[in-house]
Amino acid sequence: MPPTSHRTDMAYSPQDVYARRLVSCRGYPLWTPEPNMNLPDVYIREGLKIGDVGVVVPEDGSFDVFFNVCLPDTHALHRETGVPDNFTPVPLGGRDIARFPKAECAGRIISTSSVARVRGTDASDEDPERRTQPGPLNYEFTLSAKEGAVLILPEGAEHYYLRNERLFMDKAIREAVDWYNFAEQRLGRIISHDSLYLITGFYKARSWSLAAYQRGAGAGEASAQFKAVQVGRGNIAASYTWETTHGMDWRVGPEDPYYNGIANQTVFIEGFKIAVREGILGKKRVNVKAFPSVRTYCPELSSGPWFSNLWGRGSRSNDSTPNPEAPRGIGIAFNMDDNEGNLPIDESEDDITIQRFPRAPKPFHPSDIINQHLLQEVPSATVAVTHDSQWTMLLKRVRQMPFPQPFKC
Repeated sequence: MPPTSHRTDMAYSPQDVYARRLVSCRGYPLWTPEPNMNLPDVYIREGLKIGDVGVVVPEDGSFDVFFNVCLPDTHALHRETGVPDNFTPVPLGGRDIARFPKAECAGRIISTSSVARVRGTDASDEDPERRTQPGPLNYEFTLSAKEGAVLILPEGAEHYYLRNERLFMDKAIREAVDWYNFAEQRLGRIISHDSLYLITGFYKARSWSLAAYQRGAGAGEASAQFKAVQVGRGNIAASYTWETTHGMDWRVGPEDPYYNGIANQTVFIEGFKIAVREGILGKKRVNVKAFPSVRTYCPELSSGPWFSNLWGRGSRSNDSTPNPEAPRGIGIAFNMDDNEGNLPIDESEDDITIQRFPRAPKPFHPSDIINQHLLQEVPSATVAVTHDSQWTMLLKRVRQMPFPQPFKC
């Protein structure tokens, strides 16, 4: 069976590079668009739903669904793990969701400016009436700059979004702490205090191919070629192929036999990103001593020139009394009951507060910067909620600014 993905030794996770370089007016891109096969049948068949609450998984760029604010507590999604405290479903009317089944035409390419299409053929170029029908594709690209990303939609994509966003925003503000407690205490997730996502819309495709790359400084241009034969209900892995002259992470999907002709592959999500102030969810204190030489690098959320220019400053810690000498890091997991590990206990040391950290560096998300800014500017606030539409509007304005743009809307 032909490969459906390829991984390199990229310094950042593919989701982080892919998200930083492909955020666009469509929303936030997912490196793993497929439904989780452990979810109920309706999710496997249809994919993510409006009202889903969960997190983007740093390791693979999938969306981990915790519960859905629109479904009753008796729904199959909630049957095994239950729902948060004080949960009441949000009723939606038939006109609350906008539907655009042909939002993206067949053969659509969405890429950063560093991925340039130099030549290519597809059926939709020849006959505008066939723009929504899949056809053979043969694209060649040049890869410049240090990083880049591209998404190809051989069969186009559908767009669905919630019109009445106020319903969800009010609920997220009121119940954010209950949702975080549910994720941690009931589901056992170790997540950061600003990682919860409430989905209000998405772009879904029947099939897709995506890629991201990261190169060393001074590297010259490279090239990549994508080919897709006619796709019906066949084997996507055999139909879509990549050939590159430079190491590049890529995926094609969905894998056979999960191609069912239904647009259930979520390539972009949009919604509310929810943050609670650090310390609201509690802390744990233990006696430990870390090696003074250990330093773990954690990239700033505001990496990249465009958000730095927008805000005029990088992201800052929420701690009102930062210690410039303290190591910045991601966190180290170890057995608290075993003193034979790598972190020796020193009874002469003072207590150290161990706080929540995600399992891997959190992938870039523009709303995290906005939520962080809101919590800093309003010290009395315990919850910050930002919809993706706030930064997609900023992206449209940024296109008029005089510095190079890493994205295409």
